[in-house]
Amino acid sequence: MFVIESKFGLAGNFGSATAGVQFSPFVLALIESDARGASDFGSLAPIYVGNVITTGLFNSNAITYSSPTFAGLQGSVMVALGGEAGNFRAARQYSGSVTYNRNGFFTDAAFYRGNSGDANTSAPAISTIAFTGSTIGAGYAFDNLTLKAVFVTFKVAGSFDSRVYGGGVSYTATPALVLDAGAWLTRDGNDSSNHSILAAAGVRYFFSKRTMLYTQLGYVNNSGKMNTGLSNDGPVYLPSGGTFGANVGITYSF
Repeated sequence: MFVIESKFGLAGNFGSATAGVQFSPFVLALIESDARGASDFGSLAPIYVGNVITTGLFNSNAITYSSPTFAGLQGSVMVALGGEAGNFRAARQYSGSVTYNRNGFFTDAAFYRGNSGDANTSAPAISTIAFTGSTIGAGYAFDNLTLKAVFVTFKVAGSFDSRVYGGGVSYTATPALVLDAGAWLTRDGNDSSNHSILAAAGVRYFFSKRTMLYTQLGYVNNSGKMNTGLSNDGPVYLPSGGTFGANVGITYSF
């Protein structure tokens, strides 16, 4: 997987400030609180992409400020002004987060609000879908075991009002071997008959700091009009009923 941000910034005792194409604080909070690290397969990531594609993931012309960490607390805010001739609010995006991390315990809360864009805005339409999102997550790490839980909302214009409840565990068996598992229940606030359950587990083995062998398996069951997918690399949307999936591969980090 190739993930590209294009940004520049400054950092010091005041915190940090960055400008350019970058992840929103909302997305960063979800990555931190997801039991499987927002893997492309069987995690919050396919649920996210299925709801809003890359909106909030790649924010064009964005400015982000992150405060210094004080007593375990840190805050971040982001604004992407967007705009087009005659409509300066088009594709405008806001996000913010607060994180507490101390003595193995962490919790975070974040929000996202974005206006829609179109072919006339400088940002791609798939990254400017109109939606509001919020999340609260928590986790605790002791020894080699980490537990995480998260609640997320995606209120998408003209689509689902998704409420996602998730949680799972990660276990570092050895410095080279990591096992994880998680489950996510999604319900549509507009119609409770639209819901899904996604469950997945994975194993990662690190040959080196750059090379990793992995295998994953997952299952998703959709009811009503809910169309949750298993993977960002396969069909993003799946039909009603149950679907199993699995993969194996090697990644190399440059």
